[in-house]
Amino acid sequence: MKKVLITGGHGGMAVAICELLERKGGFEVFAPGKDVLDVTNVESIRNVMERFVPDILINNAGYVVPQSVKHADPSVTQKHIDINLSGVFYCTEIALQKNPDLQIINIGSSAATKIHATWSEYCATKAAVVMATQCWAADGLYAVCISPGRTKTKMRKALYPDEDQSTLMLPEDFAKVVYKAIQKEYTSGSHINVNKENVEELCHG
Repeated sequence: MKKVLITGGHGGMAVAICELLERKGGFEVFAPGKDVLDVTNVESIRNVMERFVPDILINNAGYVVPQSVKHADPSVTQKHIDINLSGVFYCTEIALQKNPDLQIINIGSSAATKIHATWSEYCATKAAVVMATQCWAADGLYAVCISPGRTKTKMRKALYPDEDQSTLMLPEDFAKVVYKAIQKEYTSGSHINVNKENVEELCHG
């Protein structure tokens, strides 16, 4: 049984990944919410990984609150960095201390390579995760970054309440691409952009 730890475990992406892995079988999955695993808190991470040492770490926790840098709240900026970037490093570093053969899957975002005027903190932190993934691959680890585009999640609904839901990728389709990464079907260091238009091709390619 491969042990899979998913951060941000109460989000739509995490739930879809959990459900798929349960159907596939052969995995012990732990997907705690921030009340159990606070990715910004090293002690919280250590406590979780004392009890559950993953074979596969899926860094999924994320945070976005749009704000123009012209009148940004520094505390909001710090939270973007803490959750989206520092948390990825903390979880990965502590997991590697427990399991040097750790497999790492980072959930990025299409925002890593697209310009959004009021999303600069989110875009920048996700772009940093892409680069970190490539560096870790060069450092001899198996690490891939999978970046979803517009997806039907609670977070997306809160940001764009009037958006046509039929134009969005389904989390369960995105989960299929994550499963391919779990199976190591992608070269280490890969950055895979996934959206409604290409998800079926990626799933069956």
